[in-house]
Amino acid sequence: MRFAFVGLGHAARWLHLPAVRSVPGAEVVGGADSSQESRAAWRRLEAGPAYDTADELLERTSPDVVVIATPPDSHAALCLQALDAGAHVVCEKPFTETVDEADEIIRRASEVRRTVVVNQEFRYMPIYSCIPPLIGTPGYGRPVFLHVTQFMDLAPWDEKVAWRAAMPNRTLFEGGVHIIDLIYAYLGELPERVFAVTSSGLESGRDADAIHLVTLDFGRGRLAQVTIDRLSKTGTRYLDLRLDLEEASVRASHGGRAYVQLGIKRAQRPGMRVDFGLEGLAWVERGERRKVLARNPREVTVHATRLLYQDAFAHIERGQEPPTSARAARETLRIIEAAYESARTGQVVNLAART
Repeated sequence: MRFAFVGLGHAARWLHLPAVRSVPGAEVVGGADSSQESRAAWRRLEAGPAYDTADELLERTSPDVVVIATPPDSHAALCLQALDAGAHVVCEKPFTETVDEADEIIRRASEVRRTVVVNQEFRYMPIYSCIPPLIGTPGYGRPVFLHVTQFMDLAPWDEKVAWRAAMPNRTLFEGGVHIIDLIYAYLGELPERVFAVTSSGLESGRDADAIHLVTLDFGRGRLAQVTIDRLSKTGTRYLDLRLDLEEASVRASHGGRAYVQLGIKRAQRPGMRVDFGLEGLAWVERGERRKVLARNPREVTVHATRLLYQDAFAHIERGQEPPTSARAARETLRIIEAAYESARTGQVVNLAART
């Protein structure tokens, strides 16, 4: 299977190229980027020729798969171009800027009988992938409440990457898409209602979503809540979640965790507790008792992207839709669009009433 890359920046070279090379039978045939610096870096990796444009790349290499690792505003057009060239597509997240764009791509992929995969690699990190098999099983039970948080001292307007800093709806759309995708994966369906509030903190003149509070109502007593604070002066917590099930609480923390507790605190058992996960840890709690479920390895993002590629192309070979397909990414976009609409209007968005 012949793979070509459009966009040869950090994500392509650090994440996608190693992942492609882990797929059995994969051959990298080249890449394209308008940046001379990125093309030069690509050539040093011995990954085939580097072209100025996607047109030249597609014409000269005739790939079976096109990997798109460009800024989000170019994803829709490039996905359609790759599909029209007869290739499957792997697209970086966020998939497209709008649900309408996603729908157009899904229709075109169906017409040409090709598959579009979106790199939602967090699903394949051990601390998050260990959770879905537990949901609904004896000793765990059904989900009741899911709470996800992200704290860091990186205001949207201070982003070093220019296209990210320029996005007014950046935090939930570009960075928080992993959070919303995990929620959708765990609950297995869209929420019925969405309510959200955003803020730029005390920077009233800024047009940016530095803080997000999002409530998702899935019906039948099931709720989820997202808290994102990019103005926090505490240590970075990239993606921490707690899933309260009927019989247990499952927690996961990404970004490294090292914690030692000695002695006794009110309502807790005496003794010593040690938590350690170099790049993240997942554990289950039942009252005072805790059990580690998984730890992330070093370079977990690279590791997870490899697993996503291997799983996606195993599904494609069997004629099945991968878990991180364009259809799944489209549903995640629906939730994100509803959150921004709610924040803009101050109203609850009833997704259940929309097709």
